[in-house]
Amino acid sequence: MQKEEENKGNWGERLIKNFFDSNFSRIFSFPNPKTKDNAQITDVLIWLNRTILLIEVKTRDEAEGTTSIENWARNRIEKAVDQLIKGFNRIKSKEIIFLNNPFYQIKLDCEGITQIIGLIVLVHDGECIIYPSSYVNDIYKKEISIHVISWNDLQQMIHEIDTVPDFKYYLNDRFDYLKNFDIPLNKELNALGIYKKNINKFPHKAYDFINGNYWDEYITSMDKEIKSRYEDNKHSIWIDKIESIFTKNRKLFNGIPLGLYFAWELGFLHRRVRAIIGKKLDTVQDWFESGKSSRQFSYENGATKNWIIFYFSKSDQRIQSKELERLVRLKLIQLIHDKSFQFGVYGFGFLISKIYPPQFLGLANGIVMSTDAVNGFTQDELKEALELWGQEQVSKIEEFPSQ
Repeated sequence: MQKEEENKGNWGERLIKNFFDSNFSRIFSFPNPKTKDNAQITDVLIWLNRTILLIEVKTRDEAEGTTSIENWARNRIEKAVDQLIKGFNRIKSKEIIFLNNPFYQIKLDCEGITQIIGLIVLVHDGECIIYPSSYVNDIYKKEISIHVISWNDLQQMIHEIDTVPDFKYYLNDRFDYLKNFDIPLNKELNALGIYKKNINKFPHKAYDFINGNYWDEYITSMDKEIKSRYEDNKHSIWIDKIESIFTKNRKLFNGIPLGLYFAWELGFLHRRVRAIIGKKLDTVQDWFESGKSSRQFSYENGATKNWIIFYFSKSDQRIQSKELERLVRLKLIQLIHDKSFQFGVYGFGFLISKIYPPQFLGLANGIVMSTDAVNGFTQDELKEALELWGQEQVSKIEEFPSQ
């Protein structure tokens, strides 16, 4: 009986967990993280390297039907704010926090966290249009940035925002707006419509989100552009697939599985960047059909400042591994010489079949190298590095592809 009651009480948490797992990433999503003394930090924790998203889920069940939905919302927002602050303080005080998901059982690196975002998701039926700041008047003045969004809005937002970095950018811009103007619950799509139509920015003025039709105006006036972007984004499936390949690499580096580092690096690429890289990956087949035996290109990850190398060859896995290491080292030499580079380079090696027509055999090698590993270089190495990597091409990132 007790187990049945617990299941009823937690169905909203499972709903939100499954939502983030299926629409964002199961790799760095962790339900019910707890401290060494078994204190729960939050319902769902999203960990993307130095950024953490703490998610508190509040669900209205049948037993609360006698309470007005507004009073229920007030009570749950107040409680969730207190819980987010406690979780925030535990992380800031560097308590030992254990994280578990189907891939990893690890401890949170509290020392390396630079940003913590709080999200309250209200799961309910019935109309509830309220301003969170009218219930908790200092909600946007806490040490942790806090957002309140309904489940109904969250699941519709996924059509426009479907990666963790895109969601993070939106919440950061949203919080800057909240410092001056509130956004009512269950009217998030109107706010998102304004944001998207303004090319991912909130204008510095108040809007009547309750009575306006900004979402409808956005999807109607930008219908052609949205469809074009949707088709263009199909190329990004490459990165989505590669991101999940390294989950079996559980060897620890500074207490964190290497596979998680690779997933983070790709996880930081927002949807439009994934599409740009994906379109380049789509051209590889033609390259090998024209008789070439190898191809490589690199891309700077604007979020992490690291570089990513994609290398394709018909070599066997052992030979390719050595060549990939050489390419990564040469890229670091070029970056150190040209830009006084201080970050890292990730290399991904893909095998191509030797028979015709050439076919992808999958990802065979992965490597990450920092500038510390270079330890000086010869003039011959520098010359080769500049010849190979010196001509960088900047890809223009557009919210909507050029027609």
